[in-house]
Order: sequence, then C-alpha cells, then structure tokens
Amino acid sequence: MILSVMLIAVSLVFFFVNTVAPKYTAKSLVLIEGRYDPGPELRAFISNMRVDTTLVISEAEVLKSRSLASKVIDRLDLMNDPEFNPKLNAMAPKPTLSDMLGQSSAYNTQQREPRKNDFKALSVYDSAHDDTTRAAIENDKGLVIDRFLKHLIARPIPGSFVLQIEFTSQYATKSAFIANTIADMYIEQRLEKKFQATQKLSRWLDSRLDGLRTQLRNSEAAIEDFRNENNLVSGARTEVTAQQLSELNSQLVIAKSKQAEAQARLNQIKGWIDNPAAIESTSEASNSRIIQNLKIKEAQALGNIAEMSMRYGDKHPAMINARSELADLRREMAEELKKVAQNLQAELEVAKARVNEIEKSLNNVEVTRLAENQANIELRELRREAESNQIIFDTFLKTYKKADEREKLEEPDARVISYATTPRTASYPNKPLFLALAAIASFFLGVALSLLLEKLDNAYRTANQLEDETNYPCFGVIPRAKKWSRKKPMGDFILNRPSSNVAEAVRSLRMTLKLRSKTQDKQTKIVTITSSLPDEGKTTLSSWLGRACARGGEKVLIIDCDLRRPRLHDAFGKTPERTIVDFLTGKATLEQVAYKDKESGADVIFARSVPSNALDLISKQRMKNLILASRERYDLVILDTPASLAVSDSRLLASLSDQTLFAVSWNKTPREVVNAGVKQFADFGYDRLAFVLTNVDIKKHSSYGYGDAVYYYSRFKKHYTN
Repeated sequence: MILSVMLIAVSLVFFFVNTVAPKYTAKSLVLIEGRYDPGPELRAFISNMRVDTTLVISEAEVLKSRSLASKVIDRLDLMNDPEFNPKLNAMAPKPTLSDMLGQSSAYNTQQREPRKNDFKALSVYDSAHDDTTRAAIENDKGLVIDRFLKHLIARPIPGSFVLQIEFTSQYATKSAFIANTIADMYIEQRLEKKFQATQKLSRWLDSRLDGLRTQLRNSEAAIEDFRNENNLVSGARTEVTAQQLSELNSQLVIAKSKQAEAQARLNQIKGWIDNPAAIESTSEASNSRIIQNLKIKEAQALGNIAEMSMRYGDKHPAMINARSELADLRREMAEELKKVAQNLQAELEVAKARVNEIEKSLNNVEVTRLAENQANIELRELRREAESNQIIFDTFLKTYKKADEREKLEEPDARVISYATTPRTASYPNKPLFLALAAIASFFLGVALSLLLEKLDNAYRTANQLEDETNYPCFGVIPRAKKWSRKKPMGDFILNRPSSNVAEAVRSLRMTLKLRSKTQDKQTKIVTITSSLPDEGKTTLSSWLGRACARGGEKVLIIDCDLRRPRLHDAFGKTPERTIVDFLTGKATLEQVAYKDKESGADVIFARSVPSNALDLISKQRMKNLILASRERYDLVILDTPASLAVSDSRLLASLSDQTLFAVSWNKTPREVVNAGVKQFADFGYDRLAFVLTNVDIKKHSSYGYGDAVYYYSRFKKHYTN
C-alpha cells in the first residue's frame, strides 16, 4: 500500500513538473542607508531620515504598492504585454528585451542609475481620450496591476537594512529587467519625496519664523510691564526683606531660649517650696543670704538631732525642741523661696512678652516677603516664557539656514547594491523539491491509509490478537490448503501431502494438546471442535487432526455431532448407511455406526440431518455413555459440533469434553462475532477453551511480519518438507 501510493504520487508529480510552463525569478537588492546626518536641527523635522527595522519593513510594503507598480507598468508599457494583460491575444508575439529597453528611455543599461530630474512616468492615458475610453483603460490597468503584483515579492533580509526584490515571469530576461526597473523606480521615488519634504519644510519654516518673532517681542514687553506695575527693583528690595527676616528669626530664638530658662528655674523653685530639704547649691540659693543662713542653721539643727539621738530617746524634751526648731527653720526657708519664685515669675512674664513682640514683627515681615515672592514667581514665569520663545526662535532660525543647503539632501538614502541577472534555471516548478515533497507526503499518506485499513479491519489475523482480546490461549495456526482440487475430499489433503505446512501445523496442534495434558496431570482425550459461525473450517480441522493422529499411531475416534448441517462425510468423501442418529435412537450399535478409515486407521461416526430434535438426541444419556466408553477405548476422541452462536449443542458437548478448540477463520470472522461465541462458554464458567486460527493465507500473513508459527512456514519450508 505504501509503495503503491508513493509510486503513483511521484509519477503524477513528475508528469506535472515536466508539462507545466516554467517560470523564472530574478532578484535584486536595495540597501536603505542612513549615513547622512542632517544635524540636530533638521533631524527633528525630517522623519524619513531615521533608519530602523520598522522603516525597512515599511519600505518593503512601499515596493509592493499599487502606485509604484503603476509607474513601472507605464514606463515599460506592460499594458500591451499579454503576460500581464489577459485581454490581449495570448498568441501575440511577446516583447523582446530590446523592445522593452527602447520603451524606457529612463533606464540606462550601462550605468543602471535613474536620472534625478526625470520623475514623470510615461502614461497610457491620452488627453484626447473621452471619459468612456478613459474608464475602460483605467479598469484594464487595475487588472494589469493586480496580475503584476502577484508576480512581485519584496521582503527585508533579517538582521540588515537590505530589501530583496523578486519578480517572476515566463521569460528569464524579462524577469531580470522588470526587477531592476522596480529597484530604479523605487530610488527615484524616494529622491522625489526628499525634494518634496525639503520644499515643504522650507515653506513651513518661513511662516513659522514670522510668528515666533512676534511672539518673542510680546513676551519681552510683558516682563517690563509687570515689573513697573509691581514696583520691582531688581535685587535690592528682596535682599533687605531677607536680612530683616533673618535677624528677627535670630532674636526669636534667643527670646524663646530665655523664656524656657526662666520657666525651668521657676519650676525648680516651686519644687523646693514643697520640699525645702531638697534645696541644692544653685544660683537662686546662693544669691539669697537668708536662704544660705537658713541652710547653715538647718545643718546645725540636723547635727544636734543626730548627736542627741545617741543619748536621748525620741520623746525626750530636748529631742522634741530640736525637731521643732528644725521645722521652724524649714518654714522660714519655704517663705523665702516663695519670694524668690515671685521674682522669677515676673522675669518669665517679661520673657513671654518679648517673644510675642518678636513673633508679631516676624509675621509682618513674612507677609511682606510672601507678596514679594509671589510677584517674583510671576516675573520668573514671564522670563522663562521669554527665554523659551528665544530658544525656539533661535532653533527655527538655525533650521531655516540649514534647510537652505538643499544640495546635501539631493543624494538618495537608498541604493541598489545588486542588480538582478538573468536566471539560468526555472524557479517554478522546482523539480527536485516537488519530487522530494511528493515522496515524503505520499509516504505518510500511504502509512495513514495502511493504518486506516488496519483500523477498519474487524477480523483476527494473529494468535496474539486472539489471546490479548479474549484472554484465552491459541493452540494452533492452520494454513489454508491451496492448489487442491475441489473434486477431491478436503480431508484427503493431510494424507496426500504429509510434508506440507498444513500437516506440520496440525501435528503441532496435537503436540500442544499432549503437552498441556502433562502440565495439567490429566490426559486430554475428549476434544470438542466448534466455531462461532458455519464455514470456519472446524469440520476440515476435525478430519485433519483425527487422520494426522491416527497416522501417528494413536487410536482415534471422530464423531460428527452436527445433526443440523453434517459435513464430516463430505470431508472423507463417504456416503454412510448408518449414522450417530441411529445409535442415539437405539436402532444400531456402536460397532454398526463406526466406520474404519482405511487411509489413516481412524474410526469415524458420521451423521445425518435431523433439524427437529437434534438437541434432544445430543442430550440423551446414550450420548454421554458413548463419550464415556470412547474415553476408555480411544487415545483421542474428536467431537465435530455445530457453530456455537447457532445452537447450544456445542456447549453441552463441551461440558463432557477435556478441551474445546474454537476455530476462527483468518481475516474473515468479525471480532464481535468471535467474542459473542466465546461468551456462550464463559457464561456457564467453562474455562477449557482454546482457539485455532484456520484458513490462514501464508503469503499475506508473512508480509505483515507477524511472529506466529505460520510466519516461518514460508521462510523455513525446507526444514519440514522433503
């Protein structure tokens, strides 16, 4: 599938790239330069002198603009080119390179430089045309421009200020010529815009300078008027007010300091009045002789009290008199301190009055200073406005003088660094690229289709699939018997071709049954073979397994238990006279219904169709007795039963068997059907079920690379064939 899809896709693409008309792409490079600096004055007014990444991207869009395309079309007369004008006759002769060079006199093939003064493009419009003709031509030109732009690609080269112009045409020489014309027209257009910008700037500066000059004169006159109105003398009055304010602040600090000092001394004296014993040697105490004398007497009284306390008790009259004298001394000292406090209170009031006077004077000076400051603020604002007007005027004046040097701006700030050359190979179609992409895409398409088919496949192809989805083992994979005549019984295949892969697979199945008998310590003698649906190969498998085991020396009995659609006699090519139905109805004995297969030595009991009471016959005790007796007489008993989904005979017989082989037709039986058939046995707890994958196509199976035994039958056939 994958190889087929790849082969078809690559073939179609190969046919396409060899039949489609080739196209050629020419490339030219334009550098956006910013080396010319017009100075700080003009830099703020000519924004197109700034070169950055955003500008380069914007210029790429300019190259793809309809206005520039229209100019190129006019210059090269592309309105008469059938490649761009679809209304012209497609079979008309295409213009040659020499014709196009003659149509554009502004293009010099030697110097490849545009003429600076030739900005007027050739026009297809004639003034003699009427309105109807003009509208028709304009409509046709719009179509030509649309087709022209589809052939044009302009993009910046990352990390640089270079623009790449790509133009595609059916002719290699034409693509290079048009790409170079676009580059030249772009340079001309930028140069023309610079001239227009310079002229516009000059006109604007002329008008602006007149207004700035008038504005500067008005601002200077406003300063003088305001100074006269507010009687402001520059510097003198302001300095006097500031000096007064400074002196008053100093006096206020000194007055407040004296007030605080008087308040502290007064507070200290008031504390001593309440506690005369705590009087210290301070200026107030030392300045009063009375207080000093009282302090001396107090010290003498305290000494007497201390001396008498050593001789007398506290209630002695001498002690009482001494303490009384000490109390009198302290009262006198308190009275004297009150007088000192009154003096200090008077001093404090004087200090407060002094502070109040200074604060009033300071407030008056501050009001005056505030008024002067407000006036000075307004004056400074007027001065700043005048200075700003002066700076603006000077800047515009310098800019105006700078703009007079127009010859410096006549050099374009872009140049062509690489003109397009005639391409040697076609850009479209890119044959190697197209073929490579076709191969890769078709490969993944083939894989997707294969996976889709695999997903849609609802049948089993491997033993692993059966085991993973059903949790039951798969004992064998039986190949399909090919090249076998339909006139011969299918059961004879195993006898006529004992070295075939089919015979080897059947023998492997029997070996698996024997090995499991050893692991389970129970010999597998009774084997039921069934399937989900008819025609899955269960009858053929029964005949092959029985004959192969009989040829191997085992004593085998094969019983056709399908009483509705018996097919075992067809596999053996026999027409029985007596069947198992005769035995179950008591009309014949076991020896009468059992036939000896001369080719293999197996005993076979055939059946005939009994559609009405088949289950009743199968469930009789005679059937159970037959199976029990066969277990004693035979090494292997094979019960060929009907499909499990059709009837319940197979489930009944499976309960009497040692092992049930569930045949599944390879790549045919739907998985849901297999699961439904298996569920018939799981519902009553039967677990001695194993799968056999039948009718396997070895060639197709091995192409998938599966790991089943059949995969190796086609690769290692010589190991089991003569």
